[in-house]
Amino acid sequence: MPTANDTVRATTHWKVDRWDADQTGWVQRRSGLLTPAPADFARAGVQPYLTTEVHGNLATTAGLTRLTSLLTAGGGQAIVATSSRIGVGNGAGTAAIGDTDLSASAGSSNRWFQVLDATYPQTSGGVLTLKATFGASDGNFAWAEFGIDIGTPTVTSGATVNAVLFNHKTAIAQGTKANGQTWAATASVSFG
Repeated sequence: MPTANDTVRATTHWKVDRWDADQTGWVQRRSGLLTPAPADFARAGVQPYLTTEVHGNLATTAGLTRLTSLLTAGGGQAIVATSSRIGVGNGAGTAAIGDTDLSASAGSSNRWFQVLDATYPQTSGGVLTLKATFGASDGNFAWAEFGIDIGTPTVTSGATVNAVLFNHKTAIAQGTKANGQTWAATASVSFG
């Protein structure tokens, strides 16, 4: 019989870096980029005005099924930059292992799945790191939940889950992203 020490856990460390509308506008003008990424802010010497962190450890049944399927060559889309997204919403529900979507109502304007930044995912020391940059007009609502969506080979950003909600974290109270701001969400998933 397995003991607590025999159990494998999936733990996600979420981090959100925020740049306000003035910082975003300044970097846009200086770089000529419509949607600057965190590296563009760093190159311009502009630090986030706020960084917060949240821990969560709920991997969904669908997420674990996808993971075990990939480990056993059973098929399914892997987590790559063009197939995966970080989702945020204002849902007030409680995360459960059977979740297949964010708690915020499907089709509402208070949920958004952003495609990963081009250089993600990254792996190091058994940690899988995903990052998505929410530009000036993406995800402008109160952020109360996170989730990673593993979709088809070429997903785009949008308001609906594409295929598999890998994990879900609710009650995160990250504040409200406003129009013109740039927020970058990073999810570092470890197993142990």
